[in-house]
Amino acid sequence: MSALADTRPDDASTISLHDDDAADRLLGTRRSAFVLALTVLVTTTVQVLVQPLAVLIEGQFEWTLALAPPLMIFVLVLGCVVQAAAFLVSDRRPEVTVLVSTAVYIGMTVGLAVPTWLIGMYLVIALALFLLAARRALTVSVVWLVGVVVVTGAVLLVWTLTMGLAYSVAISFVTPELIRIAAPAVAATALGAWWRTQVRRVRLARIQAETAKREHDTRVQQAAQAERARIAQELHDVAGQHLAGLITLADAALTIAPARPEDALDLVEEGRTAGGCAAPRRAGAVAARRGGGAAPRGTTQDLRQANDLVEYWRKRGMSIQLTTTGPIDELPAVVSTTAYRCTQEAITNAAKHAPGSGVEVSITAHHDRLEAAIANGVSPSGSIPVDGLGLGWGLTGNRERVDLLRGTLVFGTTPEGGWMVRFVIPVAQAD
Repeated sequence: MSALADTRPDDASTISLHDDDAADRLLGTRRSAFVLALTVLVTTTVQVLVQPLAVLIEGQFEWTLALAPPLMIFVLVLGCVVQAAAFLVSDRRPEVTVLVSTAVYIGMTVGLAVPTWLIGMYLVIALALFLLAARRALTVSVVWLVGVVVVTGAVLLVWTLTMGLAYSVAISFVTPELIRIAAPAVAATALGAWWRTQVRRVRLARIQAETAKREHDTRVQQAAQAERARIAQELHDVAGQHLAGLITLADAALTIAPARPEDALDLVEEGRTAGGCAAPRRAGAVAARRGGGAAPRGTTQDLRQANDLVEYWRKRGMSIQLTTTGPIDELPAVVSTTAYRCTQEAITNAAKHAPGSGVEVSITAHHDRLEAAIANGVSPSGSIPVDGLGLGWGLTGNRERVDLLRGTLVFGTTPEGGWMVRFVIPVAQAD
């Protein structure tokens, strides 16, 4: 028991982790585990050998221990090696590291009777508990912490009592030793639990960021697809009307050319002018597709241009009647634009598939909805439908537009054999 009174070192080296990333790398590979084990070995060996080497060098104390100095030094170094080696499995089996570190300390304390030389092993046990708490649930970590402290205290108490010391003396020795072991162990366990929480938060934040990025990419892709579909529909609406009108003018010019060549030339000139009018609207859609800026002004049309639309077809020989009722000009822009597109498509279809038939357009604006109906009769005998211009997008695209506004669009044949398109679009009311 002479070693119990030996002078303790004033300070002890500590093993620290420099930063989150470095610690994560330190515990993540075999090479880093080896570096950690080597660091533990060097720092612990230095602390454990300080006092015995000082005793041997100074020569002021009589060596009364059971083992000779060379053998004692060898056993001390061997214990440090075993403790350090346990950290090679700390990444996967931190419980083993805690168990080996504690067992080596207890075994050397009892077997060599030099507890004051082994103070450096306190931090090794604390480091093992930190690694355990960083990888296991808090409950498991606390159980191991309590187990280490209780078992170590019990063994030290029994050991001192078996050496013949009075109970009060044994308690006075074990209590401070147990505090020196428990203090860094508790701190290390708390730090490990905090570390584990922070790592989980970082991982969760990374997962959320990756999920958000995937959702953003998906939305961007969906938006791009929707925009391409919108532009395709825009081109379809613009091109469909003007192509049908140009073909109507061309057919009329061919019909009257033998008898009235000058009038036929006038129709051809009118067709050229109509083609020029379509260019700005086509350019607007193309500009939007290329991302080159906003579409030219005037390319977006609504029901305020309904009379212009009717007049366009009247100039091409269509018999068309327009009836409007209610505050058409006060409709919301999206409602008015959608209704114009649906009307435009219905009239264009009448020109393509029922040339020469009469068309009736009825548009009524109520305070809470917009109603419209476009009906055409049967084509006169001898008229030829204009085929090859449709892409199958017209009515489908219009129905999708109306659905987006929570409206309805229906179409079908009339009892007289013609065709009718009818749609209703609700108008939101201000509070």
